[in-house]
Amino acid sequence: MPLKPMNGTSLLIQISDGGSPETFAHDCLINTERGIQFASETNRQVIPECEGDPDQPAWSVVSVDGLSATIPGSGMLNTSSVPEWFAWFRSGASKNVRVLLNGVPAADGGGHWAGAFKLTGWEVTGTRNEKATSSVTLESDGPVAWVDAV
Repeated sequence: MPLKPMNGTSLLIQISDGGSPETFAHDCLINTERGIQFASETNRQVIPECEGDPDQPAWSVVSVDGLSATIPGSGMLNTSSVPEWFAWFRSGASKNVRVLLNGVPAADGGGHWAGAFKLTGWEVTGTRNEKATSSVTLESDGPVAWVDAV
């Protein structure tokens, strides 16, 4: 199977407007780096060796207890986005979010991840004689699903 890469700019973080019908849009505040990370919370137990030599090391067994996703994003500060992001941060509310493989057809593995996310981290920084930047961290608030492109 041949490699089918895509540009990093085609990975879009889209946030719902909360309307009905729901509309998703990419905010220019996340304009440089973006991604999605998946993690599992696990429990590890050592199962004792009962049949063989009890002095030998026993094997560990890992059970997955929970799943989560984190979306990090950053870029040059888009000042017109600041009031909306700050309101979201202060609200503690979840918003529906999509991480879209933009322009990738279903035949090539296209689609998006979708779920409710909370804004758990938001930073605005500036350095003398440079443009201000912003970074955000969104954490899943429930299941995250994969939706194939149509």
